Amino acid sequence: MIIQVIPVKDNNFLDALFFDPDLQLKDMQKGLTNKNYLLTLDGEEYVLRIPFADAANIVDRHHETLALQALKDSDIDVDTIYYDEVSGYKVTRYLKDVVTYEECIYEDKIERVAALMKRFHGLHTTIGVSFDPIGRYVQYARHVKHQPFAFPMLNDLIKELQHMKRTQVLCHNDWVSGNILFTPAKTYLIDYEYAADNDPLFDVMSFLSENNIQDETLRERFYAVYFDTMDDQLRKDLLCFEAFEDVLWCHWALMMFESRQDPVYMHIAKAKAQGYNNVINKWKAYQ
Repeated sequence: MIIQVIPVKDNNFLDALFFDPDLQLKDMQKGLTNKNYLLTLDGEEYVLRIPFADAANIVDRHHETLALQALKDSDIDVDTIYYDEVSGYKVTRYLKDVVTYEECIYEDKIERVAALMKRFHGLHTTIGVSFDPIGRYVQYARHVKHQPFAFPMLNDLIKELQHMKRTQVLCHNDWVSGNILFTPAKTYLIDYEYAADNDPLFDVMSFLSENNIQDETLRERFYAVYFDTMDDQLRKDLLCFEAFEDVLWCHWALMMFESRQDPVYMHIAKAKAQGYNNVINKWKAYQ
């Protein structure tokens, strides 16, 4: 259930939401674009998300609203108790004994993610807003004042993407470890800040690249669950998306580094630039 209320800030926000000043808040030390707190009230636990001040320049909250509405009965996300589009404040029910993809030790975790993604895309839901990876790259690049990396064959890559005509569906577009949660019985996908209609292959490579899954055996295990069949053209398209996503998120990270001066973003940018150089050579082999 999603409850919409009038947006307010900080303590006033909490008072308006729970009508009780005796709240316990604990910084969970998670999130790059938000602060996340474990909130305890009357023995119940919740997760409170408060965006950083510059988050509105990075994501479109209305897109998140549309995604949450589209998925409210899908049993893919955790229960949302409160969400405000204007402030970006969000409260979800806290899941005990939950682990992220990186923390998860289940041997079948990659198959579980593949099954979750296939079910998510299998809803064939759209929200009428395109993620537009190329347009987003142009937007991020425009904000970057200093670009220390080179991306050979980028124009060829963009032309290839422009010629793809796969049907778009609602995609998450940010399958980082912290957005994939496991309990013994269920797998969840959370935080729809980047959600929009997109080629589903973007999500496939988002998961594999963001979680640094380079082992071909692991990748094939994912493909075996997600895809019904595979051919050389599909594999080429996957590499195209993987390389372009490295470019996209490298520029995102550079933009964030220049905004916040936090070294973690330069570390991400360097990793993405290196990833691009590795993947582009594989993609060239299909030319």
